[in-house]
Amino acid sequence: MHSPHPEHRHENPLPAPLLRHRPDAEPAGSGCSGKTTSEIQSCFSTRLAQAEAQLKRYTEAALRRMQGPGIAARTQADFRKGETAWRAFREAECKAVAGRWSDGTIRTSMELSCRLKLTEERTYELWQNWLTAPDRATPILPEPAISPQN
Repeated sequence: MHSPHPEHRHENPLPAPLLRHRPDAEPAGSGCSGKTTSEIQSCFSTRLAQAEAQLKRYTEAALRRMQGPGIAARTQADFRKGETAWRAFREAECKAVAGRWSDGTIRTSMELSCRLKLTEERTYELWQNWLTAPDRATPILPEPAISPQN
């Protein structure tokens, strides 16, 4: 991000969407209110299941698009490698976030919140990289939302 005012200039290597949605940037209860830890965890679990289903739809659509003309066979193999690497990253990152809170009941909520945010971000990346066209034609699937607070 570059501010027109030098005194407000802030350099950060992360893209703006990732800055807004870092797994540890917001409290675990954001977007999932409840009176008990169990209620909050249930909310995050439900939202994560929905996000996972959406990610699956977008992944399948991206893979179908890769079967079109002019796409090298290697592209699909590389895409699958990227998916495997992303899943490993999400698993490790969110376990680390949970570990940060290992002494509290918030641990599971923090891990679920992390998984939700990263899943929504990945779905958006798939949409942007594979399901839209440079000429701004109608995308194959609608633009996925990234929750402002999960």
